[in-house]
Amino acid sequence: MRLSLLYNPIDLIERLAIAAQRRRRFRRLRGTPAAGLSLGHIGSLELLELLRPAPPAVIYDIGANVGTWTCLAKSLFPAAQVEAFEPLEQHHAEFARRTAAWPGTVRLHSPALGAMEHTAQMHVMDFSDASSLLALGSEGAREFNIHEAGEKTVPVVPLDVLVARANLPPPDLLKLDVQGYELEVLRGATATLRHARAVLCEVSFREFYTGQAQFPDILAFLTAEGFALHAFGHGLDLGQPLVQADALFLRPPLR
Repeated sequence: MRLSLLYNPIDLIERLAIAAQRRRRFRRLRGTPAAGLSLGHIGSLELLELLRPAPPAVIYDIGANVGTWTCLAKSLFPAAQVEAFEPLEQHHAEFARRTAAWPGTVRLHSPALGAMEHTAQMHVMDFSDASSLLALGSEGAREFNIHEAGEKTVPVVPLDVLVARANLPPPDLLKLDVQGYELEVLRGATATLRHARAVLCEVSFREFYTGQAQFPDILAFLTAEGFALHAFGHGLDLGQPLVQADALFLRPPLR
């Protein structure tokens, strides 16, 4: 502990409150496979908990990376079928290791998702979680201290096409974290979205990747598709400029 905190009790109280909140969040995951995740991997915990009254039976994890979010979702909804989508092969072995406890109820699909079927270059970052089909902009490099390390050619398929080809079960919940490419994925998923009750989407309030959609674009698209913004996830700082957040959109119940 810094000695300066002893002379500034307000700072000390705030730090103790933050530490207590972190402990409470991890306590809710005690005894589950998600208990070993880091703080950065449980950012959407509270949003998923909002779905507990009507647990999703089928979940699509779009931008699955190495499986940390799938692990979190399965820990909260162990009976759910998860269809995960991750185009970077370098992540597949770790995904398989993390999800080995759920054989048959977690499946990984390797194409990237987008609005049309084609082949594209994935911009692979030195922090691979931040890789995207969009080129990194100067704002993103500055904000997240990441840089492009290379490119990889990947097939891109609309989700609607992949669902039909693979005869996938329709989702109750779609989670999207594809580094600025969320709107393109949604544009290729309009038929699939009709079955969903919830969309959990990472949204940005500044352009970190060249040409990326920002929060107003995502909000307008999902509103037109019949969803309403329900809640933002953990991590927004009071009185600070908005950067990124997880946002939960719900389809209002029929009256």
